[in-house]
Amino acid sequence: MDLTPRHRLPYPLPGPWPACAQALLNRGAAWLHTGGTGDGLLALPGGPVLTSRWGGAAWVTDLNGQTRPGTPWEALESALLEHPGPWIGAASFELACDEAVLPRQALPLDTPGQHWQGLWQALHIREGKAELWSWEDTPPDPSACAPLFKADAVLAPVPLVLLPRWNEAHHRAAVEAIRERILEGGFYVANLCVPFDSVFHGDPVGLAFQAFLKARPPFGALLELGDLRLLSLSMERLLSRRGDRLWSQPIKGSAPLTGDTVLDRAAAEALAADPKERAEHTMIVDLVRNDLGRVAQTGTVAVSQAMTVEPYPTVQHLVSTVEAQARPRLGLADLFRAVLPGGSVTGAPKHAVCAHLAQTEAAPRGFYCGALGWIAPNGDLDLTLPIRTAQIAGETLTYWAGGGITRRSDAAREWAELHLKTRAIMG
Repeated sequence: MDLTPRHRLPYPLPGPWPACAQALLNRGAAWLHTGGTGDGLLALPGGPVLTSRWGGAAWVTDLNGQTRPGTPWEALESALLEHPGPWIGAASFELACDEAVLPRQALPLDTPGQHWQGLWQALHIREGKAELWSWEDTPPDPSACAPLFKADAVLAPVPLVLLPRWNEAHHRAAVEAIRERILEGGFYVANLCVPFDSVFHGDPVGLAFQAFLKARPPFGALLELGDLRLLSLSMERLLSRRGDRLWSQPIKGSAPLTGDTVLDRAAAEALAADPKERAEHTMIVDLVRNDLGRVAQTGTVAVSQAMTVEPYPTVQHLVSTVEAQARPRLGLADLFRAVLPGGSVTGAPKHAVCAHLAQTEAAPRGFYCGALGWIAPNGDLDLTLPIRTAQIAGETLTYWAGGGITRRSDAAREWAELHLKTRAIMG
């Protein structure tokens, strides 16, 4: 994580980490989590807030309550120039579809599309030790954090009961419909997603602590987005930029991870050799190469790592790395329009697949499968694809799971894969 603060000071934590973060998180702090012990960045409350909401005919973007001109991506790009620090937040799948001129489901009025908080100060945590980071002109005053930061007991999480919004027969029919479209030549691969619902009476912070410890996500997050809490356990890098270097790490292909060394090694070997998984993965890598190629210098797009099996606590995935050099003076809005929504959560070709999914899936995805992470004023950024992500509004929790459908897909296996992917958040 490279956010380059202007000032950094050691900060004595008032209690054991991560439990002592609860007070901050309950006051609106944003947590970008990078390890099982809670390493990462905890953005302190305050700073400018940029939001976009669906106005019925177009997205309406506000910065601290003042309407901003332009499209949501253009408004975000201009806001970056007005604040000295980075921004943390998320954008929805549907907003990304609109910016890329892709079909998507109809949205209720006032649906949130993006929410970004400009950072003034943050706590950077590594191996239980903290530094106070600041992007202000003057060094931070550690005593100013004391009223916000205190050791609180973490409430015990309430076990979740997740129920898919449609049954296996419905999913089988949806898979077969996609396979028919593929056989007819309509598209090559489509990522079909299903929402799982739960009544949630617990504490989102307690749920996050439990889930982070179990899933150890490299791109985890707990964000407060207005009246919505977003808990992401993602392991997929959507897009990173450092100067003119761009890279993405699409994931396609899944197998269980049991903890039994012999069984897991056999599962990894089978995953790496599976014709369906390899074909699906190859198509998505080609789509990501094409997306980056739209904004890259000619001849610079390359696959630097192909189909590596990477283990996570509950699942193994096939992962590749696609890199490119950005064309000169590439702006944020143009970059986002080329890459978002991510190829691994749409399919190929994007327009045809998104048109089909808009008529097929049970609901709009919201922030699931959009983009989440940080963006610096100089254009550097780290964005994850918010897969393995719960959206919590009041006592309603929605957690989506999905999978890529190809002509080789087996509907029963696809249904089982959805449930495998819910294990990351289950107690």
